[in-house]
Amino acid sequence: MTQKLTHWLTEQLPEDRLHVLRHQPIYLAEIKDIKRLVDWLMDFGFLEQKLANVGIRALIDDYDLALSLVSPGQQRVFQLIQKSLLMSSHILEEDNSQLAEQLLGRLLYFSEPGIKDFIEQVKQYQERSWFCPLFPCFDSPDGVLIRTLVGHGDSVNAVAITPDGRAGVSASGDTTLKLWNLKTGRVVRSLQGHTCRVLALAISPSGKRAISGSYDNTLKMWDLRTGEELRTFAGHGDWVTAVAMTPDGKRALSGSKDTTLRLWDLVTGEEIRTFTGHGDLVAAVAITPDGKRALSASFDKTLKLWDLQTGEELRTFAGHEGSVWALAITPNGKRALSGSFDQTLKFWDLQTGEDLRTFAGHEDSVNAVAITPDGERALSGSFDKTLKLWDLQTGEELRSFAGHRRWVWDVAITPDGKQGLSGSFDQTLKLWDLATEEELDCFLGHSDAISAVAITPNDRWALSASYDETLKLWDLQTGQELRCFVGHSDWVRTVAITPDGKRALSGSEDTTLKLWDLESGQELFSLTGHTDPVRAVAISCDGKWALSGSEDNTLKLWDMRTLKEIRSFMGHDDSVSAVAITPDGRWGLSGSEDNTLKLWDLQTGLEVRSLVGHRRWVDALAITPDGQQALSGSFDDTLKLWDLLTGREVRSLVAHRRSVNAVAVTPDGKRALSGSFDDTLKLWDLNTGTVLAKLITSSSVRCCAIASDGCTVVAGDGGGQIYFLTIQG
Repeated sequence: MTQKLTHWLTEQLPEDRLHVLRHQPIYLAEIKDIKRLVDWLMDFGFLEQKLANVGIRALIDDYDLALSLVSPGQQRVFQLIQKSLLMSSHILEEDNSQLAEQLLGRLLYFSEPGIKDFIEQVKQYQERSWFCPLFPCFDSPDGVLIRTLVGHGDSVNAVAITPDGRAGVSASGDTTLKLWNLKTGRVVRSLQGHTCRVLALAISPSGKRAISGSYDNTLKMWDLRTGEELRTFAGHGDWVTAVAMTPDGKRALSGSKDTTLRLWDLVTGEEIRTFTGHGDLVAAVAITPDGKRALSASFDKTLKLWDLQTGEELRTFAGHEGSVWALAITPNGKRALSGSFDQTLKFWDLQTGEDLRTFAGHEDSVNAVAITPDGERALSGSFDKTLKLWDLQTGEELRSFAGHRRWVWDVAITPDGKQGLSGSFDQTLKLWDLATEEELDCFLGHSDAISAVAITPNDRWALSASYDETLKLWDLQTGQELRCFVGHSDWVRTVAITPDGKRALSGSEDTTLKLWDLESGQELFSLTGHTDPVRAVAISCDGKWALSGSEDNTLKLWDMRTLKEIRSFMGHDDSVSAVAITPDGRWGLSGSEDNTLKLWDLQTGLEVRSLVGHRRWVDALAITPDGQQALSGSFDDTLKLWDLLTGREVRSLVAHRRSVNAVAVTPDGKRALSGSFDDTLKLWDLNTGTVLAKLITSSSVRCCAIASDGCTVVAGDGGGQIYFLTIQG
């Protein structure tokens, strides 16, 4: 069916093809031709063409037409495909060529016959070169993440949800606020007027207006229906960091870096009163449901309860050991929850000031809290990049939500208590399902960024190194983790495998290199000599030598038999961030934060030549199998191909939008991989400098490796996810 339908569609005149793509599913649903409707919606060729010609929203809507008509078994299949499309919509709107990769990366979790048949169909896709996932590598459509909202150009610092639960509002470091349709994930309108970062926002009880606070020391009130700026409130002497509205929508309370709170009349724009008492920045404010009192949280480690009518300070709550970043008041107005830099949340009795309970579980500062409308649960966000759902009565952590690549700045909960919205330093918002009871293991990787990967010569295993201070060994046939290597006391930055595939050498921020037995997981030896973190390591093809690079600006050559340091190479003016050894073992190559590469004679320790051309530091490099050329990746967003014999730049490869952190060359020397902070993995033709394939990942690609078969690829990202891929097409 796939080839016939695809060929038939491509043979139609453009206007006829567009009409069919838009209307055929609607027509089949209307006449209840269920078999043909299922055939069309299970056809990857149709999905691909509809996405390219009509768009992702229309494609998602097609499945709604069919869900009420098909059998329960087919419903399940359609729901998984539709949810996968929904979760990938922000990627597919950016690049519709990623359809096959996104579907496989999510649907490989499932073994239902209908899904398995669809997966096999997608795998036959041969229209271009592409990275085919071997195992699941994106969030499952059966998981807690509903969708990702993309549109801001800087951190999302605050989020709120309208009282009807249909829309969300976000405030960003890009100086704008955005109104979002939570069902479609699209921006309804952008609110522009602040001149600096927007830090805080609140929505009126009617849902028609919003008020925001900014680095520009002002608050602004907005009409959410038109996007019009209604009024500016000036009076604070420093950043406005927090804002809340009274239940009647007539007043607003703001907190500032100037240590004060100010109460504003939203009708007249006048300041009603100023509240003083905190000794540091006021990070959060909340108003009780009766509108009579307010609670504030401060970097002075306290919370304060205020009488809004008199301005009197009623009580101070002390107990946190760090700055208090966030707070929320329960719906009955009797208790409050706070989040702190001390990594805890505290539950307070507002009448007595008693600390009722402490919630521990986050691994970094708690920046955001929200309480469900029934007052029974709370959602928190943290610098540890996770959200956590808590039972307020027991203090139990009910669930943890991982998916953001950077700090979580704010959270909000829908009025029905079923969904949560988070805003992050990674510039995205994410919508989460708070109601699901099922715990799904949708994560494959480390608990922090993966800094390096290597593949054994027999293509049997892959080894990853991470900022979580561990290394992990993976089975390339099954994708299963075989063992974890623990011994470093800080980030593991680099790893290389010996030519016999039996041992590995890792380098760490703890300034050491460690030699490991891959079969047993045992640490064999620790090599010391560098005085600063070890950023790079390479092992010669004969296994006799190892070369390491460090933030102490030196390289060191090690004898792998005696595990002794042979010599040190000095010449770089900054950290050595990448190293490689030529296949004949004669030369070593280094890349540095001084923006240069240097070629070294490993026998004499002398610098042969310096390769100059990058505008920013060199973070990755690889040497071609013939030893004549090298490829470097840099923070100037480019790769450069070099002639090692002359030191001349052969070609500059330009397509990444951010720094290039990882490079690898295929065994035939004709193609190369690169990974970037722009969240992409790219395959290049080294002869032409063109991009052959691209994968959009969940986070910045920090490392990559290619197996001896020239097709199997392993990559790791900044969120700890590991990708097992094969180059197809």
